[in-house]
Amino acid sequence: MTRRRKPYDPAARERERAETKAEKARLEAQGAEVSVGPDGRIVSAWRSNVFTVLLRSGSITQNHHHAAMRLADDWATWRGLAGSLGRSEAVDGGKGSAELVSDAMITAGRKVQKALDGVGPVFRPLLEAFMVATVEEDRPMHWRGIVERVTGIGGRDAQSATVRLALETLRRVYEAPAKERIRA
Repeated sequence: MTRRRKPYDPAARERERAETKAEKARLEAQGAEVSVGPDGRIVSAWRSNVFTVLLRSGSITQNHHHAAMRLADDWATWRGLAGSLGRSEAVDGGKGSAELVSDAMITAGRKVQKALDGVGPVFRPLLEAFMVATVEEDRPMHWRGIVERVTGIGGRDAQSATVRLALETLRRVYEAPAKERIRA
């Protein structure tokens, strides 16, 4: 037995295209990257971060991107934003509210601390601001505004260079000789 197909309705297809176009525009306005399939439908949407944007533009290398993503992963684990991470225990922070803390969170916090100590006081505030915006707040980030607010640097080329230097310093911290290395 064959199924009868609904007759083609050009007006319905045009409405669907308009809705898809509006949805794509809405997602892009919120900072998402949208993939559209060959049929014109939205296949996926995701929010890129500053490091991926800079990597695609050629402003940073893959090694810089890897170092930034390593810090972001450790930051997410440290803040308890990386899902279930083994055994958790209630820890009283001294203010009367107990929080669930896992061994992985403590270890990740130490890794973040060592990495940020390694980049020094010049780039630490910038990397912290990027991590808060991308990992904790998960919001569309106007990275140039963050660079200007944190460093006071307003020129476009200088902002890119500052981010590149911060990531190069972070990369070198992660690739330090074994006696100084931050354990993965």
